Amino acid sequence: MTPVIATSHSVEGVESRTTRLRAGLMVVCLLVGLVLFASTTAEAYCPKTTVMSETFSRTCWECMFPLSLIGVTVFNLDEDAVAPALGPGLSAIYPPQMCGCECFTPYLCVPGLPMGIFMPADLIEVVRNPLCFPSLGGTDLGTDPTFIDRGMVDVSQDDPALKFSYYHVHFIIFPLWYLLGTGFSYVCTSDTMPTAMDIAYMSELDPSWSDDAFALTLFPEGFLFANPIATAACMVDSVASAVSYPLDPLFWCAGSFGNIYPPSGYTSGSYSGQVKPAALVMVRVLAKLARIGSETDWEIDGTGICFDVPTFLIVKTQYKFQLLYPIPSFSLPGEPCCSPLGRTQLRWGLAKTYPVDGDDFVFLRWKLQRCCLL
Repeated sequence: MTPVIATSHSVEGVESRTTRLRAGLMVVCLLVGLVLFASTTAEAYCPKTTVMSETFSRTCWECMFPLSLIGVTVFNLDEDAVAPALGPGLSAIYPPQMCGCECFTPYLCVPGLPMGIFMPADLIEVVRNPLCFPSLGGTDLGTDPTFIDRGMVDVSQDDPALKFSYYHVHFIIFPLWYLLGTGFSYVCTSDTMPTAMDIAYMSELDPSWSDDAFALTLFPEGFLFANPIATAACMVDSVASAVSYPLDPLFWCAGSFGNIYPPSGYTSGSYSGQVKPAALVMVRVLAKLARIGSETDWEIDGTGICFDVPTFLIVKTQYKFQLLYPIPSFSLPGEPCCSPLGRTQLRWGLAKTYPVDGDDFVFLRWKLQRCCLL
């Protein structure tokens, strides 16, 4: 048998094909690495914003209205109407158009005027990544600090197959009138009103935020509303909030946003980066803070106009909100700039997001304060 002798050309061809194969594999590995790096970076991304420095220009100041005095609405400016504030406070002789909160006896009180106005009270951040603070310029405290159990924060953001999303939330006390030094900071003040900015709640420190069953330990009545009848009742709340304010007796509903129970960071039927699930998370944290007594009722009339009392249930009619980030809400002709809780996003939330930087949200919460103006 004649032996086959490889020519130099055949050897060079084999080496050339081997070199091209290695180069192709290197390119594939490089592309895979870039994809993995990009996805990892996206998960830990915290957008850099100018929310704090541009608060004055982003805020819809007409949200403070309607303004009521002596039982009459003075200004409205296309905002949703609310009932005017009424007295008499602690006085036994004043009519509803007057009030008295500083009294020596029930018949001897310093005379005042019942006043109602919405006040900018808090910022509520709804974010995809833990310990990301867009309203603080995009401050990122990291995903695994020593004082937090990683199990609390290392939660999948969303699952396309199950159509759920998960958000963290930060409740930041933000008395805007005090911070700006306006004259309104001396109107309707009480001992319960804060005068400095502070972070009051972080879901990363709350183990119940990532556990639906654990979240219901504060809300045992939630099991009573896990039925079709209670869910159908939320349709009434959705219609009410679309045209006016939501219904306080339906305290387990968040209007068109969905159900408040269970009050955790999981929202079903949607993906992260959308306005509607973020707004639902905003309502849930208000319900949770009300349950522990840190959210009080500011809108009481009559004898309660002198006090801010805890209700332990969310009082939805005393709130309205404005989206500050990513795209601020602005007033349109005939439309209010701020929206009550549960209002359909068709009236306030269209075209308010954009990829990467625009998938986290900052809401400015306005709260109705009825008080006795001296």
